[in-house]
Amino acid sequence: MAGFDICYGELIDVYGRSAKSKGVTFVPARIQLNGTMLSSGHDFEEHPRIPRGCIPKLADAAFVRARIPCVFGYTPTYDEEQEKSLLSDGFVAVLPDGKTAIPFECTDYYGRSSLMFSSDGPEESVQIQIADAFWEIISSEPNALDDFEQNVFHPGAGIWMQFGCKNGEVYCDESDEP
Repeated sequence: MAGFDICYGELIDVYGRSAKSKGVTFVPARIQLNGTMLSSGHDFEEHPRIPRGCIPKLADAAFVRARIPCVFGYTPTYDEEQEKSLLSDGFVAVLPDGKTAIPFECTDYYGRSSLMFSSDGPEESVQIQIADAFWEIISSEPNALDDFEQNVFHPGAGIWMQFGCKNGEVYCDESDEP
């Protein structure tokens, strides 16, 4: 990604393959966001093209996680250090000008997917542009899903959450046992 102006964060490494939507090119990457007060927003469930009815409540993170290998050509790994989250993957959005690159994370909070940007920026209109294009890619082929299974302990509730995708069906269940 030499020659790009990386704004509001640091690019550490790239992997997988890029994908493009609405003039924005997305590259999976290890990133570090600037700022200390990071918050997520631009929820997946708010995007108008999400496949309504085929995603169980509180399991859109399973759907997003199942789409990432199909779109970006890599398998996300679960970070056990990430509290209350099942998904946390970095990306860089190269804007339509072809030189400005904005790092962000695709993450979730209790199974509800959203995007996280630096507290330093970009401005809201650019975040919306990136979110709209990113969720458009994720929701573009709702039946192209990668099977996976994940068990995550939820320490606050004292339960295990099993989430995944099997034969094109996403799920998120709770259990007292792993």
